[in-house]
Amino acid sequence: MAETSPLGAAPEGREKAYLPPVAPPRNHGHTVAAWVAMASVMVGATVAAVGFLVPAAWLVWTGAGIAVGGLLVGGVLRKAGLGQPEPASAPRNGAVASDNDRSKE
Repeated sequence: MAETSPLGAAPEGREKAYLPPVAPPRNHGHTVAAWVAMASVMVGATVAAVGFLVPAAWLVWTGAGIAVGGLLVGGVLRKAGLGQPEPASAPRNGAVASDNDRSKE
């Protein structure tokens, strides 16, 4: 069995353990920005589908424009703070030292 100190830290001579970056919040996109973007893309896809059924190229392009516009509006709403927060910045190598390793430094 491996030796450990009373605090549970790794014994001397072991290499540092690195943890992955913190996971972003998991609210599965239940935000205003996500709902607006999704609804706009759905409306745009429906308009484009009708344009395919009724041979009208202008209707297809209008539907595509609505979909792209919805994605842009969703991005603007996210930047305005109505979407998921940006993930916390990680160190350059993408890893974070564990608490056990920080106590030795």
